[in-house]
Amino acid sequence: MRPPIPLLILLYVTLSRSMKTVSKRGSVDGCTDWSVDYLKYRVLKGEPVRLKCALFYGYIRANYSQAQSVGLSLMWYRSSGLGHGDFEEPISFDGVRMSKEEDAIWFRPADLQDVGLYSCVLRNSSYCMKVSMSLYVAENDTDLCYNSVMRHTEKAELSKSKDITCPDIEDYIEPGKDPDITWFKECRPKQWRASVLQRRDTLSIREVKEDDIGNYTCEVTFRGLRRTPDHRAHCHRPHRRAGMVML
Repeated sequence: MRPPIPLLILLYVTLSRSMKTVSKRGSVDGCTDWSVDYLKYRVLKGEPVRLKCALFYGYIRANYSQAQSVGLSLMWYRSSGLGHGDFEEPISFDGVRMSKEEDAIWFRPADLQDVGLYSCVLRNSSYCMKVSMSLYVAENDTDLCYNSVMRHTEKAELSKSKDITCPDIEDYIEPGKDPDITWFKECRPKQWRASVLQRRDTLSIREVKEDDIGNYTCEVTFRGLRRTPDHRAHCHRPHRRAGMVML
């Protein structure tokens, strides 16, 4: 069995959002430009990712259907660089590996060539608003089954309980169905002890022990492809207090 590929789908950082009008990007000249959204998409090569137009998730009080109903069109542009203001061009969707579906772009699967900024523009003859989202595609570290940069961080204490949740998988669950998730430790299937329980998208450790240190990967099967976020557990005792850090 091929080791699962760990993945971080989303990484949140803090940025201030400011509205500005730009004219230097010819393809969307005159739009209200919200610059680059704080939500950054990160995915491993060969795994699916859904990149959603952030305008409908915090910038305007309307969803995609409502925008369509009042005559607004959603268009997508891409720049191969990660700098806001780089030259961008309209996206040509092949409908197979890369497709436009309602308010999002689906990559099934993502490839290294997909790295860049993706801008969604909502407009008609008198209205135009724009925001960009960044997509980073990476490969596993050499001789490892995960990318060490793309791991979630959590904390836990020895002898205490800890829940590890398979992160950011909402877009990779079939409607009305429970997620098909398999958990691994150090990239291998594991026979969990009785005090470690698997519930839907969560691995519950009732009493954390030192041998729980390591890399945890959850594998989600979705339409023939796999999503595999990764956690790393490291045990330490700061100031005589036992603990575990999920890196």
